[in-house]
Amino acid sequence: MARICVHEALGGGPVADMLLWKNSYGGGVVLIVSTILWFLFEKGGYNILAFVANNLLLLVSILFFWAKSASLLNRPLPPIPELDISEESVLIVAEEMQVWINHAFSVVRDIAVDGNVKTLIVVRLSLAYG
Repeated sequence: MARICVHEALGGGPVADMLLWKNSYGGGVVLIVSTILWFLFEKGGYNILAFVANNLLLLVSILFFWAKSASLLNRPLPPIPELDISEESVLIVAEEMQVWINHAFSVVRDIAVDGNVKTLIVVRLSLAYG
């Protein structure tokens, strides 16, 4: 059995360098950011949905004021790419959701119509503690 080093097991690239502290600046940034996020979410009682929503609101506000000031000061507008979702990707997502929703409906039918108490208990426990 061939032995490989830890650096190669982690991919051998810049991510492995940061995780193994060969790139001390990058490792320090990862440590500080992960500590701040841990403090916000675990100790501060902040949740991920509020965090994402607040950051998106901040981004939209910055871009709004940048665009308004650019028109007043004759500066270039902020570089925002055209965002477009293809019909193919929407259909793929819809098919995946259809599978999950049909599975949920079959579980509900097992519980409600067939009276499957074991499935009811499993669903109840997974919703309460999962």
